[in-house]
Amino acid sequence: MDIKISGHSFEYDITSVSMLFFPGQKVRYVKKSNANIRAISSLKQAEDKLISVSRFYFNNKWYSCQKTVSCDFDVKNLVKQTFYKVLSNATKITSNWGILTGIRPLSVYTKLKKSGVDADTVLKNEYYLSDEKIKLLGKIYSVQKDITASKSDVSLYISIPFCPKKCSYCSFISSPTKPNSEILEKYFELLLFEIKLKLDLIKKRNLKVCSVYVGGGTPAMLDEIKMTKLFELLSENIDLTDIETSVELGRPELITENKLEVLNKYSVNRICVNTQTTADNILGGIGRGHTKNDYLNAVSLAFNYNFDSMNTDLIAGLPGESYQSFCNSLNDVISTGVNNITVHTLSIKNAARLASDKGNYSSENNAVNVMLEYAYKALEKHGYIPYYIYRQKNCVANGENIGFCKVGTHCLYNIYMMEDIHSVIACGAGASSKVIYGTKVDRVINVKYPREYIDFPDKIKINTQKLEKLLEDING
Repeated sequence: MDIKISGHSFEYDITSVSMLFFPGQKVRYVKKSNANIRAISSLKQAEDKLISVSRFYFNNKWYSCQKTVSCDFDVKNLVKQTFYKVLSNATKITSNWGILTGIRPLSVYTKLKKSGVDADTVLKNEYYLSDEKIKLLGKIYSVQKDITASKSDVSLYISIPFCPKKCSYCSFISSPTKPNSEILEKYFELLLFEIKLKLDLIKKRNLKVCSVYVGGGTPAMLDEIKMTKLFELLSENIDLTDIETSVELGRPELITENKLEVLNKYSVNRICVNTQTTADNILGGIGRGHTKNDYLNAVSLAFNYNFDSMNTDLIAGLPGESYQSFCNSLNDVISTGVNNITVHTLSIKNAARLASDKGNYSSENNAVNVMLEYAYKALEKHGYIPYYIYRQKNCVANGENIGFCKVGTHCLYNIYMMEDIHSVIACGAGASSKVIYGTKVDRVINVKYPREYIDFPDKIKINTQKLEKLLEDING
């Protein structure tokens, strides 16, 4: 799609809106356009008013819309509004999320609430959200509104970017490898070194660790010996009995009694056993190395260790997934008794194998919308409440990802991290530390891949020094 803009520079935002209607299409910004599909967006000043004008050429027809507002209105939203109206009129497509294209919709809701305005009215009339999504944000806000932090509070994230094999939908920085491979061994030793550096920094800056999250990849790739080394190091420096400690174990076929005993010994109180679906034919098709029974057996085994919280991830929109098979998967997971269930919408990322099949893109995939609608109603019926949300680009049906939990079992790390409530100190390949002060966020990003992490160990020290400098700037 060729787009011409004038009077503003909101290219990213215009692209985000266009992707709601033409997912998977590439956008080019041009000075002159004579393509079959054309979009023109401009912003003009008229006395004390701002006028946003959008025109769109589609199927040999021009569509246009303009909106005039006072100068104190958010100019970017004004441009997005008119562009959205034109595309919606031309394509007859509407989005439940309207022009709210960012990954953290709750942050907009929270900002509106704290400003004293009627957030529901603004989201409906100015952002074009559906009533259902506004109600959803209200429910999540009610869980999060009293969660606060001081500037000395931090969370610690530890990256285990390895999996037994890569799923077809996956775009995470993870390396398919065997549990005893040489690269995993070398990576783990360097990871312990970085964790020690970061723990020393935490002590030096008098920071308080509020949560620890071990994520992946698949942290269950670590055997019980490595898990013991990891948690010995952590427990020597942090009182794990007094905070939330989560381990995203991941693949159920890798979960053993020995590993669970280690986690239990070191006071880990939250684990994730992820299946994405319980349909064996779909599990095989997307490259998972387990079956429905493997998942059910892993959850049953984990219940013997009385973790405070256990999460399972499901994905709506997987290739080959029907409405009925998704409903069956959700019902299977609910029946296990896990108290946290995260419902993801399939996101087609460029780095995933699924991206090569453009047939996976659909802005009108009503089957996925119906799946999500069923999931939300079924989960709330069984006593689960939505407690955190994030969105991604190229989601099928422009959907979202929502964590549900039984009352009082929400994952604090997910809330801290997603809503930028406090700083996160991250260790490992692909991990991103972020320092929060006020509304400003500064990041220190580690090297991307495990092999690069191993080959350039000096970058661990360099990034730790960068992080210390940022922490000095905000904490003195």
